[in-house]
Amino acid sequence: MDYLGKGEVLTNTDLDRFSEGQSHTFNFRYKFEKHTVACDTSKTVLDALNTNKIFRNIKKNNQNKEIVIQKSKGAVPRAAVKTDFPCCLIERHELLDISFIKNHGNVATKKETTRRLSFSNESKGFVIFYIKTKGGKKVKRLMKNNELRKKVEDVCVYAFKDDKLNAALRRDGRFINAIFKKQCVLYNLENSQDFALSDDEETQKRSTMKSTKPQIHKTNSPKIIPKSEEILKQRENLKNKTEIKKFFRAEYDKSVQSFLEVKKVKQLMKLSDSVCQIRVEGSARGTGFLRFILTNAHVVGEFDPFTRKLSKTFTAVFGYEDLEAKKTRCVPVKEHLAAYYHGNINTETYLDFALLELKDADEMADCPGLLSRYIHGPPPNRGGICIVGHPGEGVKKMDPCFIIGKENLQEAADKHISENVNFIHVMTQQSLAEKWEMHDNQIIYNTCFFHGSSGSPVFDEDCYLIGVHTGGYAYKGENCKTRSIMEYAYSMQPILDSIITQIAQRCRYWYFLLFRKRPTSACMHCISF
Repeated sequence: MDYLGKGEVLTNTDLDRFSEGQSHTFNFRYKFEKHTVACDTSKTVLDALNTNKIFRNIKKNNQNKEIVIQKSKGAVPRAAVKTDFPCCLIERHELLDISFIKNHGNVATKKETTRRLSFSNESKGFVIFYIKTKGGKKVKRLMKNNELRKKVEDVCVYAFKDDKLNAALRRDGRFINAIFKKQCVLYNLENSQDFALSDDEETQKRSTMKSTKPQIHKTNSPKIIPKSEEILKQRENLKNKTEIKKFFRAEYDKSVQSFLEVKKVKQLMKLSDSVCQIRVEGSARGTGFLRFILTNAHVVGEFDPFTRKLSKTFTAVFGYEDLEAKKTRCVPVKEHLAAYYHGNINTETYLDFALLELKDADEMADCPGLLSRYIHGPPPNRGGICIVGHPGEGVKKMDPCFIIGKENLQEAADKHISENVNFIHVMTQQSLAEKWEMHDNQIIYNTCFFHGSSGSPVFDEDCYLIGVHTGGYAYKGENCKTRSIMEYAYSMQPILDSIITQIAQRCRYWYFLLFRKRPTSACMHCISF
C-alpha cells in the first residue's frame, strides 16, 4: 500500500438544505486577518471568495502563485481543498486558512474544472476522501507541486455520485501520474476497510468496492507502539464515530491519570519539596527549583549586564503549601546571577532562564536537586506531563496535563479560536504586538498555570525533568480575565548547554565541580544541582 486516505460520505439528507440559490457564510483568514464571506451553496469556494473585495486584492498581489485553502473542520482538519471545492461542503461559519505557494502547474484542466456549473443539480450524495501528501516506499512523491507537500499533510478530494475513483483523483489535478499506475487504496473511517481505486468502481457504491490486501515486501522490523495491538482490537468493535471519540478520550485520560498512581504521587511529592516560590522584596514573582535556583529570565527582570548584580532583593520560599505558611523556609538569594540567557540562540532555539544562587544552600541540603531527574534527549512530542509550581502567586500546586504534538498545534489553536471567536481581534493584536512564534525546543500543552508559575519544573510520565514552564500565548478575555490559546515550556538540554558554556567561561573551577565530581561540603555553597 503506497499511501492511505480517509473517506466520508455525505448522503441525500445531508444535502437537502443545499438547493440552488440558498446561501450561508464562512470565514477566511489570511495572515492573521479574518474576514466573512457569504456564499451560494451551489457554487465553488473560489466563486464565493471572489465576491470579497479584500480577497480579490490578496489574490492580485499573489499572481502566478498557487492558492492553498485549508479547512478547519471535517474528518481531517487542516486538509487542503481545491478552488473548485463545492461551497455546500463547507460548514456554516467554518474558518478557511488562505496561503500561497509557488505554482508548479498544480491545476486541473479547464475542461475538467468547468464540467459542472451548478452543484445543486446533483441529486445524490458527495463523497469526500483524504489523501496523505507524502507517499510510501513505492511512491516517494504524490503531489505535482512539491511545495504543497511541504505545506500540508493531507489534501481533501470530493467526488460526484457517478465519478470513478480514478477519475475523481485525475480531475482534482494535484496528483502525479505515477499514482494511477500503482496500487491506490482508500481507508474508510466507518468500517476500517481498504478499498482499491478501480476505474470500474463508482464512488457512491461503497459496498461494492474491492477490499484489498497490499503485497508484503521485506522491510526492517518495525517498532511496535506499546499496547497498540490491544487498543486496535478494542477499536475494531466500535460501531460509530461517537464511540470512537469516547474510546480515544478514555485513552487520553489514562495517560493523564497515570500521575494518580500512588508511587508516582509519592515521587512527585518528594520532588516538589525542591520547588520554591521566588519573591522580590517580599512580593511573589515566580517559581524556581533546586539546587541552584533555576527559573525564567523574565522572572528576574532587570540587573546590571556587566556585573550581573540583581537590582532587587530576591528570596526563595520553600514549603509554601498553605496560607498559614507555618512550615515555610525563606532562603535569601545571592545578589549576582550565576547564569542567564533571554533570547534566540539560533533560528530554531529560544531561551528564557536565570540561574540564582542561594546564600545558604546547606539549609536545603535535605531536598533533592532536580537535575538528577534529567535524562539527555530531545523534548517529547506527546504524552502526559505534570507541572509543579505557584500559579496565581499562591500556594504550591500540581497540574497533570497533556502535550500537544507539533502536528496537532494548528488544530488545537483553531479549536480555541472557534470557541472564543468574539476575542479573535484581541488574539490577533496580541500576536502581532508580541510577535508570537514557535521554537523547536518548546513543549506545548494546555494548563491552568498562569501568572506566578513561570519557572516551574515540568515532569514527564516517569517523573523525569523535561523542561521549565515559561509562559503561554495569552490575551485578555471576558471581564479582562487572562486567557491563553496554549502554554509552553522550554526543554532542558539547550538550557544546560548554555549554563555549561557560561560557567566554563566564567569559572572553570565551578565547571569542574558541577560536571566532573560530587561537590564537597566545603564547596556546597558554590554549585550543586
